[in-house]
Amino acid sequence: MDASKKSVSDFQYLIIGGTTKAATTSLFTYLADHPLVCAASYKETRFFLNADYPLPSKYRYNGDVEQYNALYSQCSDSQLRLESTPDYLYCSSALERMSEYLPQAKLIFSLREPISRLISWYRYARQIGKLPDDISINDYVDRLFKNAERQSENKDAQDVGKGIDSEQFMQVLPQGRYAFYLKPYADLLGKDRVHILYFEHLTKNPYNVMKEICRFAEIEPNFFQDYTFKVTNRTETMRNSGFHQKYRAFRFKVRRWTHNKPLIHKPLRAMRRKIEPIYLRFNTRPDELISISDETKNRLVEYYKQDSVELGKLLGKQPPWDNSSM
Repeated sequence: MDASKKSVSDFQYLIIGGTTKAATTSLFTYLADHPLVCAASYKETRFFLNADYPLPSKYRYNGDVEQYNALYSQCSDSQLRLESTPDYLYCSSALERMSEYLPQAKLIFSLREPISRLISWYRYARQIGKLPDDISINDYVDRLFKNAERQSENKDAQDVGKGIDSEQFMQVLPQGRYAFYLKPYADLLGKDRVHILYFEHLTKNPYNVMKEICRFAEIEPNFFQDYTFKVTNRTETMRNSGFHQKYRAFRFKVRRWTHNKPLIHKPLRAMRRKIEPIYLRFNTRPDELISISDETKNRLVEYYKQDSVELGKLLGKQPPWDNSSM
């Protein structure tokens, strides 16, 4: 068949679907380096999310699924096609569309102990200027609970005008209830097409985790024997968050313009990998100690406890964190 006439359903895909702040960028980078894998020109395509999902994207499903091919124009027919959109985990329409249009796709979900994930989001939201520097973790958690309560009372949860903040950093609390979001994926796609890993295992022993992923994806694992596993997109404490916001905006504009121009995009990406660590060295400071009160921690433990039990039942084994204290 002429490659130009092939449908998206003719190709094999490996899609990283979540959760946020669980090393999905590092995981994407590791897999994209594998010679049998070809990454989308955007790491986070967000293609299958709802049109009104509160994250921007250049390409979004609008009835023509073949537009998805534009994100893999640089890939050969034989390569496994890779993308990573953590928020697919939280969008039922994304599940339905991928199930319908990508019958050969396999999905990976990276999970993280929900309280440490929430604290990472707190750091990150301040890093990118979404939260003021002087807001405490306890006040942030209180805001999250109030937002979640309004959301549970209002079925139109994405309607910001009804008192609900739908921005990503304000959806952190309920999105840590992984079993609730994973069950529809497990039910519809089955275990052969869904692989679960844990952030805690990936950071401790990345080689073993990558070997398991390679077996799941049916690609050669030996590539990672001598591989250097570097952490990508780590949440940092910024010296100047305003400058960092401008840097991120500039970076995203460049990527938006060059993503489908491999002769420009690849050298720029390689340059960024060399320059960004130098930039971060100058515009970051040592992580501050996050002081979370016993009351706040107990409130979070109680909130996530039952879902952690349900997650263990769903996966057949308990996650690598303590349900009673996390």
